[in-house]
Amino acid sequence: MKFNMLLLAALLAPAVHAEPFFSEYVEGSSNNKALEIYNPDAAPIDLSAYNIKMYFNGGTAPTKTINLSGVLQPGATLVITDTASVATLAAKSNMTMGTSNFNGDDAIALYKGTTLVDVFGQIGLDPGTGWGSNGNVTVDKTLVRKATVSQGDTNGADAFDPTVEWDFFTKDTFDNLGSHAGPTNGGGTGGGTGGGGTTPPAVVIGACNDSATKISAIQGTVDVSPKVGETLVIEAVVSKVVTSATGFYVQEELADQDADNATSEGLFVYNDTATDYPAVGSKVRVLGKVEEYFKKTQIRRAGLVDCGTGEALQSTELTLPVGSLNDFEKLESMLVRLPQTLVVTDLFDLGTYGEMTLSSKRLFTPTNQFRPSTPEAIALADSNSRDKLILDDMQPGKNPAVVKFPAPALSMNNPVRNGDTVAPFSAVLDYSFSAWRVLPEGTVTFTASNARTEQPALRNVGTLKVGSANVLNFFNGDGLGGGFPTARGATDKNEMDRQAAKMTAALSGLNADVLGLMEVENDGYGSDSALQDIVNRLNAVQGANTYKFVQVPGTTKLGSDAITVAIIYKPAKVTPVGSAVTINTGAFSYGSRQPLVQTFKQNSNGEVFTLAVNHFKSKGSCPSGTTNVDRDLKDGQGCWNATRVQAATELLSWLATNPTGSTDKDVLIVGDLNSYAKEDPIITLSNGGFVNLIEKYHGQAGYSYQFNGELGYLDHALASTSLSGQVSYAMEWHINADESTLFDYNTEFKTVSQQADYYAPSAFRASDHDPVLVELKLAGNNPADLDVDGDVDNNDVLLFNKLLRSGSKLPLKYDFNKDGKVDALDARAMLFLCTYPSCAIK
Repeated sequence: MKFNMLLLAALLAPAVHAEPFFSEYVEGSSNNKALEIYNPDAAPIDLSAYNIKMYFNGGTAPTKTINLSGVLQPGATLVITDTASVATLAAKSNMTMGTSNFNGDDAIALYKGTTLVDVFGQIGLDPGTGWGSNGNVTVDKTLVRKATVSQGDTNGADAFDPTVEWDFFTKDTFDNLGSHAGPTNGGGTGGGTGGGGTTPPAVVIGACNDSATKISAIQGTVDVSPKVGETLVIEAVVSKVVTSATGFYVQEELADQDADNATSEGLFVYNDTATDYPAVGSKVRVLGKVEEYFKKTQIRRAGLVDCGTGEALQSTELTLPVGSLNDFEKLESMLVRLPQTLVVTDLFDLGTYGEMTLSSKRLFTPTNQFRPSTPEAIALADSNSRDKLILDDMQPGKNPAVVKFPAPALSMNNPVRNGDTVAPFSAVLDYSFSAWRVLPEGTVTFTASNARTEQPALRNVGTLKVGSANVLNFFNGDGLGGGFPTARGATDKNEMDRQAAKMTAALSGLNADVLGLMEVENDGYGSDSALQDIVNRLNAVQGANTYKFVQVPGTTKLGSDAITVAIIYKPAKVTPVGSAVTINTGAFSYGSRQPLVQTFKQNSNGEVFTLAVNHFKSKGSCPSGTTNVDRDLKDGQGCWNATRVQAATELLSWLATNPTGSTDKDVLIVGDLNSYAKEDPIITLSNGGFVNLIEKYHGQAGYSYQFNGELGYLDHALASTSLSGQVSYAMEWHINADESTLFDYNTEFKTVSQQADYYAPSAFRASDHDPVLVELKLAGNNPADLDVDGDVDNNDVLLFNKLLRSGSKLPLKYDFNKDGKVDALDARAMLFLCTYPSCAIK
């Protein structure tokens, strides 16, 4: 009876279920934040009993609580995303968490009621920027729970080492969301018997030339193998060995390839626990289980037989752009030949991972070329997405000690720039870290097709140079050598000195007579201020008192933002007229930095113009809420577009009031407007009577900034109608956007040797934005300049002769020969007033 009662008690006891746990953590750029919860149990879980609590900055009380709902099926996941995440991340979402606000240093816990079932991080500890070390940190990363983890961490106070239970992926990797390869608590060992109740025979590797499964059958015609989970044998030729990836690539011999171009003939073999690797060119027989490893089809090696030398493999041509992204899938893990001269289009990861992006041509941001959401912009975005391949250096880890491209190694004196070209080469096509990439055979040959220019290539026909430069958060500490780190910019004096030397070289190279600056530390105008520091450094190079800065009377600094705009000028060339002015209302009371406006008189001829320097609100740090007018509307203009339009509209209205007191209509708007050429804020300014000078002189080829491999210009020069005719040229000096960030002033993640090899006190990579220069030839009220374009040329002569033929009485201002009357003789005298030889038209 005792035994029976115990058995009954066991049968009536509640079942013990495995609790859900965090299976993925996304801490990406801007609002790209997500959490994934996995159900490892064999039974559905009612999520209404669970909640997520977030502990910010080492807090012991939760700052945010998210109550869950719904039912989570066995082996299923729940993806929770920030409301303002990008479309590719939002598409993975099962629910949203509003504005998440968590960063890499914030603990996140999963509770069942008040019982902790899992925690990411350590509650009550602020680790700084994030947990982890040596690049494996929780900030700017995606982390995926290891497949061997079967339950959550139920101790929120213990030390947290993310490398123990998590795998690390690059920022903004979203591919793994929506599924998890964790264990399930099914109450048994899994598996089963085949039809008729008999156990299928074990797969054996066999002998060379025995029958084997064709790679094309494993790859299939879609991106997921139809053979996933099956243990199979393949026989193929080794095309490449990549020990850093713990594996090698094989490709079918020609006779074993099928006739279907939709199926790949290549496959990656994951070496698993094996330490030996076959030789390239050998024919091997491999036994293993077929897997999809983060969307790459592979076979996990369980056995290998070397069958001697295989036949020479043939490569398949791959040209960019592909007709469809699926065209890459058709060649996954195959040997390919890239027959084009490709162009370097993105160096962002050159320092971190030793890799770069190649394309068939330079790629431009769609909204830099076309109005947002137009068919043309949509088509360009699609074309760009099909025109990118990553050139992989095949080195393990992050921050390689030697960057292999260009050979023999990258340095300041052996650079590669965006716009440089690469000769045709062969490679294996691979998919990893959420991108298609090529693993080259042999040395890749680069040509400096976009070489550095030591000076801006101006036409030098103007009489005044006006410029605009973003100085990349120049903060000078306390101005006395201490006070580091500051809110932005350099982290110590050594970095500040490196930054200052590069900035000074760039600004001195511009040699502008009047220069608008952005991203200057907003610490006033005193002797220790960042602005005075900039002027002092320039004057040390160009001569005492070469430059001065302007200041709005009665202000100790411009606005309350950490950074500000400024104007410096050469008193030998121009003289301020009246006082500098600013505005701090509307859009300029939040987000967009206060503009700075000053009227100047050219000393040589007394002509007047007004400069308005601006820095509109950036596209990042999106607002919360699905109805906020500044949310990302997914039209390519990013967040805060409405605020930037408001800034443009208010700037126009304010300038129309002649705020400096000058009634002269010659006005030049410059600055980092954080808007590409065809976006709403720039169109607003154009519709308000201002001419886009970069577009006028460079059409669709202008750029000052590069993001995600695409070019465009956020840095603008727009002239009023009257001034535009007096502009002789406008240009960007491409010293920054085309350069790798490795060449900037920062010392982080660089060896002592790299800090020397990658640095020079030159203009190159002084900032992330290219500076802009405008040549002016202020004409004043020259009566001979009939078309008011700043020059007297044959067009003006023709117009004057037309006036003469009209028979109308002409005013004496056209009495060019000063004989007291206006007649045909004045047409001859007018020729001596031409600004170009023989009245040539420029």
